[in-house]
Amino acid sequence: MFKAFRIIVLLFILVGVASTILIQRNVSADWQGLIDIRIIPVIADSKPQTLNYVNTLSEKHFSDIQKFLVAQAKKYGINLENGLNIKLEHSITDIPPQIPAPGSSKLDIIVWSLKLKWWAWTNQLDDHRVRQIRLYVLYQSPEKNVKLGHSTGLQNGLLGLVNARARRDQSTLHQLVITHELLHIFGAHDKYKLGDGTPSYPFGYANPTKRPLFPQSKAEIMGRSIPLSETKSEVATKLRQTVIGETTAKEIGWLSNN
Repeated sequence: MFKAFRIIVLLFILVGVASTILIQRNVSADWQGLIDIRIIPVIADSKPQTLNYVNTLSEKHFSDIQKFLVAQAKKYGINLENGLNIKLEHSITDIPPQIPAPGSSKLDIIVWSLKLKWWAWTNQLDDHRVRQIRLYVLYQSPEKNVKLGHSTGLQNGLLGLVNARARRDQSTLHQLVITHELLHIFGAHDKYKLGDGTPSYPFGYANPTKRPLFPQSKAEIMGRSIPLSETKSEVATKLRQTVIGETTAKEIGWLSNN
């Protein structure tokens, strides 16, 4: 009897998880209605400069994200003027599990993903809404010689982790990285080479049909960098230096794949 009860409980849990994932996938593929996006600052170290910086944040530090998405969507016939609700939440101090290094085993990634989802569940907002996208921005040492970890955006879970320096002169870069990870949540893929980080041709180029091809004037946001020649590219640091290309638009549901 007890064994049967455990099986029933497990089935209920699995059905609940499957339903949640299905709802989240539908949210990340649906641009109709209001899209609720919350930015949650994480004080990721004990340095007073980090705390002081996070205490100065306001929604204006992230306002360009909405402007960028509205303008880019308009090019593809999508009206997001009243479709985005981007809100800055109160900061937290609980640090998420560290993102696995490139080349980690599938098992390590699965274990990390489960730990992350549990961490996010315990550090989300009071309403625990399934349809809410949460972007945790991990602010840390402003020192430029301190290497930051990888950022990530997960479609299953509707959440992202963004590593950021507690520096005002990098706030435009923070907005770009947040938007890049947000597009991952909506289904976009990276369009740069893992080895050297250079944009992949043609999908990682803002204007792959330009002649001559070089120099490009902007970066495709999922390609990260502006190609200047066959061997040289410049990392974009502002949203206005980037565009959402057609391939990315198809991946996130702004364009038909037909």
